[in-house]
Amino acid sequence: MKRYLLIDGNNIAHAANGTKNKLTVGSVETTAIFGFLRQLRKQISIYGQFTPIVLWDGASWRKMQYKDYKENREKNDTAAAQKQKAERESTKKQIPAIQKALQLLGVTQIKAANMEADDLAAICADRYIKQGAGVVLVSGDKDWLQLVGPNCMWFDPINDRKVRTVADLADEKNKLGIAVKSFKQFVEMKALMGDTGDNIPGVGGIGDKGAMEFLAEFESYSNFSNMCLTGEVDLKKLPKKFRDLAESEDKRILFMRNLMLMDLRHPARPAPINLKVDPGSPSIETFTLFCQRLVFKSFLTDIENWVSVFPPFKYREAAAA
Repeated sequence: MKRYLLIDGNNIAHAANGTKNKLTVGSVETTAIFGFLRQLRKQISIYGQFTPIVLWDGASWRKMQYKDYKENREKNDTAAAQKQKAERESTKKQIPAIQKALQLLGVTQIKAANMEADDLAAICADRYIKQGAGVVLVSGDKDWLQLVGPNCMWFDPINDRKVRTVADLADEKNKLGIAVKSFKQFVEMKALMGDTGDNIPGVGGIGDKGAMEFLAEFESYSNFSNMCLTGEVDLKKLPKKFRDLAESEDKRILFMRNLMLMDLRHPARPAPINLKVDPGSPSIETFTLFCQRLVFKSFLTDIENWVSVFPPFKYREAAAA
């Protein structure tokens, strides 16, 4: 059985750059580079039989459908928002070096001009699972949770959270606080409550608790609509926020728009444009020079051992033996 480790490149890089102890070489920041590579090696060591693939964000097709998508990240002028923006810019500058290191380590990287890593994860995971493979999704992004299913697990290495089944969403140790009956309901919950981080407004102020309450009672938006049509629901007895879903065309349109933006398997998702798959050019010698230039002393202490977990070098060791 083949196994794949699908890694959210931008998410893990941002997390790596969020540490208080910043690293620099001269005036060049290296915190994200060092942290990303260390985290990557750790995960490859744990999932030794998995093929690692790093997925990168391109420009999102969602921007064409909804012009305000993620606009709040640039326009928010609060001190906290400006700090986050500076962190994003810092990480962005370091990503080319991370990508170069991955090439030298022989780690496959995938990017499409019109897609975020989320979309690529959905495409890859569905394809691999259909082929009978196993998949681990490595990301702190909760949007990836909807991809969990048989032979597909979500793992957040920053907060040490694992989700294998829908029951894990409500498990206290994961601190997700999500009570739904299926991952399809999870997507509808997100469409109802919106996502402030991506500047996607919720539907009528329902919020997370309201969305879970709605889905617990009516199963899905479609089922709720059918129950309203057949008279199984007394609209007058419903809370206004639920009643509006049945009576307001604007609310219905907003829900459907949100579902399109948030459902990673939505039919509106386009085909990848300018898809690039880089299998890398592994070279321990060039990677050593890379580490010397960035003064990654802990890697250089035993570089042969450090790279040995990566597939090209692991297989080379086996062949030599």
